[in-house]
Formats: sequence, structure tokens, C-alpha cells
Amino acid sequence: MRLRNHTNGTSTTRRQVLAVSGTVFLTSVAGCNTLLKPVRDATSDVALGEVNVFNMADRRIEGSIEVVDPAGETALEKTFDLEHEQDQNSGDVLGATGEYTVSVALMNTEIEGSSQANKTVSIEDTDEERIGVVFNTNEEYEPIVIRVGTTPKDFLEVAN
Repeated sequence: MRLRNHTNGTSTTRRQVLAVSGTVFLTSVAGCNTLLKPVRDATSDVALGEVNVFNMADRRIEGSIEVVDPAGETALEKTFDLEHEQDQNSGDVLGATGEYTVSVALMNTEIEGSSQANKTVSIEDTDEERIGVVFNTNEEYEPIVIRVGTTPKDFLEVAN
């Protein structure tokens, strides 16, 4: 089959049209993974801050969290008051890679006999990794879990 161009009278075969169309299509989708990565990262950042506190315990909790950076400076000092299944996220905490000390203390309550926890965690990628504190009443895990992860699932699996 031959297609005739009405502007200059040259003819084009169906095979040429398909080849050009296929090339245009493949070129347009070739970078989709890299184009979608910022969108995926932005969505992840909406769900998680650099430091996250999740209340998966069966009651309201109040307390405080402190994060000390690798240089020994206080990077975060904040209180929280969370109902069951609420969370609190904080940004601008992870300025450098290295060891961060996370301390949490509950006020006027205990979870399974615990009212405080301290842990030193290692952050190797400040763009991807996040710190999470999970208060929970799941018997398979400690009542206060402090860990590093990259997705909400990394933290909330301790409460399920």
C-alpha cells in the first residue's frame, strides 16, 4: 500500500509509516522508568518524612522523640500526641550519613511495661532511608520498635 503526501506529492509505503510510528513510540516510552521515579519518590515522601512515629498500639499515646545526628547535635526534638493508628512525620532531620541516636519516651502511659526506648541506627542514604518508631501491642515484636526503612511497609509490618 502506498500513501501519497498531499503537500509535495511524494509517496510513502505503509511499512515506512509503521517503522516511523514504532520508532516514535519506543522513543517516547524508553525513559518511563526514570521519568516516573521522581513521581514515585514524591508519593513516598508524602507518606513518610525523614523521621516517623506510628501509633499502632490499642490506645492514645503521648510522648517525645529526640534524634541526635552523627556530629552529636540534636537534629530533632519533638513531642507527639497520637490516637490509635495515627502517625507524625518530621523532615529536615537527616543531614548526613552515619549513626543517629533515637530516643523516645512516653508520658503517663506504658505499652507492655515499656515507656521508653533508645537505639542507634545507621543511615547510609539520606535520600532514600527513613527512621521509624512504631508503638504497638503485637506480641511478636517489642512494644517500641525503632528501625530504618524506605517504605511505610518497612515500619508497619511490625504491627500486623
